[in-house]
Amino acid sequence: MSTPNSAEARQSRITHISETLGRDLATKTVLFHHNLAARLGLSVTDLKCLDLLRAADVPLTAKNLADVIGLTGGAITGVADRLEAAGFVKRVRDPEDRRRWELLPLPRRQDEIAALFAPLGTAMADLAARYDDQQLEAITSFLTGLEAVLDNQTEALRAQVPTKSAAG
Repeated sequence: MSTPNSAEARQSRITHISETLGRDLATKTVLFHHNLAARLGLSVTDLKCLDLLRAADVPLTAKNLADVIGLTGGAITGVADRLEAAGFVKRVRDPEDRRRWELLPLPRRQDEIAALFAPLGTAMADLAARYDDQQLEAITSFLTGLEAVLDNQTEALRAQVPTKSAAG
């Protein structure tokens, strides 16, 4: 009975992680966020925009948000309108430039969102607790690297999007 050599076994694990597990994790993540957004009466795009607003160290304008997420100004206006109508954000004039509006998450709805994310946070903490410190360092390194890979791949895709005049 032959066993695969260590180089073949390593390559098989890498392929499994990069293709099967990566695809499956991405799909499950999208489905989770779709269902969480639906519970809040939002689209996934609206939820992710709200998440970016909530995580920002400083208030973001609609233009800032459009630049980060890669949507047009018109699309972001629609997102801001929906989030404001649903009571998740308020628009506040930028004190430095009255032509600009900052989008500020409203605290009363943040507790609702936190409550929906809490079971996931608990389950992830329980899962992480099963690993020793060295393994946690490796997991952290991998996930941090994965973030950078996704950022780079997102930027590469954005750069390939044809302009309206080029598309037709």
